[in-house]
Amino acid sequence: MELEAFFQQVKKLPVMPQIMQELLTSINDENVDLHQLGKKLSTDQSLGANVLKMANSAAFRGVKQIDSIEAAAIRLGLKRVRSLVVAAGLNGMMPSKNFDQQQFWGQAIHVALLAQALAKCSDIEPDTAFTCGMLHNFGELLIVSATPEEAGLIELCLESGETRVSAQRQTLGLDYAQIGGELARRWNFSPVITDAIEQQLNPMDYEEVSRPAVLIRLAIFAHHALNANLSAEMVANNLPEPLCQLAGVDKTKAQSYIEEAIEQGEQMVSHSMV
Repeated sequence: MELEAFFQQVKKLPVMPQIMQELLTSINDENVDLHQLGKKLSTDQSLGANVLKMANSAAFRGVKQIDSIEAAAIRLGLKRVRSLVVAAGLNGMMPSKNFDQQQFWGQAIHVALLAQALAKCSDIEPDTAFTCGMLHNFGELLIVSATPEEAGLIELCLESGETRVSAQRQTLGLDYAQIGGELARRWNFSPVITDAIEQQLNPMDYEEVSRPAVLIRLAIFAHHALNANLSAEMVANNLPEPLCQLAGVDKTKAQSYIEEAIEQGEQMVSHSMV
């Protein structure tokens, strides 16, 4: 199935909060009024509540508890609030039926935090890496909502031992990265985000390589390795060298940041899934 044919059969796109779309369209704009941003967030009760909950998780919180949306916006700053809005908005977009929300959310947040951790070992903006990581698998949401029967077949393939990417390509002729990249383009996200989502599975195949996409690839490698009970030290030492070179990641600095990401991930998942 070609991308255009896939999107033609999509009857209803997932509902994205308007403020989330605004922030992802203008990711390079640093002139956003934080007071106005806080007021906008306050008008969306569900999104605002999720942002506040995450702002008080270990991944974002300072010394004091944050008690209002505007306080969160002002104290955390634009880049951090953008990351929070993306995380909270994505959490609210997940289908309620026939979808493993916990598995999806856990992967999204851990990959985002690991991408952010590895960005700290390079010259890539960590909060941009977090945002790209949070959105890396959001094409999955469209597969489930737009093609539920095919999504069921993909799950059957997984039970028989196929990888998720191969199962998607076998069933749809497309994978979540292609679908997510195209969805991001149709929603007018910044090219930084669109390219990162689209290139994440094979960033070295592109003439103009997205370095955030390379970070996502490294973060997914680290996530799988950690799930296999490898230590943070083993993961840091065995990060694929060609990808580290492309992203400018200094592997000697990675262990402590990976350990921090593991701790933050546990806190953030527990805060946002209750």
